[in-house]
Amino acid sequence: MKLKCILYTWDDIQRLCRRLSEKIKESGYRPDAIIAIARGGWVPARIVCDYLDIKELYSVKTEHWGVVATTTGEARITQPLNANIEGKKVLIVDDVADTGDTIKVVSEHVKEFSPADVKVAVVDYKKTSKFVPDFYAAEMDSWRWIVYPWSIKEELRELINKAGAKTIEEAIKALKEEFDVDVSEEIVRDVLSDC
Repeated sequence: MKLKCILYTWDDIQRLCRRLSEKIKESGYRPDAIIAIARGGWVPARIVCDYLDIKELYSVKTEHWGVVATTTGEARITQPLNANIEGKKVLIVDDVADTGDTIKVVSEHVKEFSPADVKVAVVDYKKTSKFVPDFYAAEMDSWRWIVYPWSIKEELRELINKAGAKTIEEAIKALKEEFDVDVSEEIVRDVLSDC
């Protein structure tokens, strides 16, 4: 069975973050600060800060998926919040709500700092998530793995290894046939140069 993937470009991300920011504005919610969930939320959080004209940007790092996956499979905080957000309206931003575990853990952590209000925004909301974010740019009815442009080498390396491809030609073919990902020879060459 093929693992279906979506490969976003930087233009896709710009468009989606703009849509996300517009939804936040339309709701009337005006956060004082944004907290990015690292690592995937860093880029979207910064773009949303720009669209919403928010200067206060903080970060909480978690481990859950991929190369840094926890042995228990549970999301956990590895770098806690280091900012005074007491009495502030806070928007937590991440790239995706997949299972919802990471967002739930970070939301609970952030609430310990006594903010006035906490809301969550993501680029992609998968209906498989146990946590429904307050704002999202795209909604997915069926589950797909998402390859974001800020982690393309990491993600493609993992997919190519999973497929067992050794050459550029094998990798391009495997990515297309097994994962529904169409990438250039240049990108695959770049990924394989690190393997």
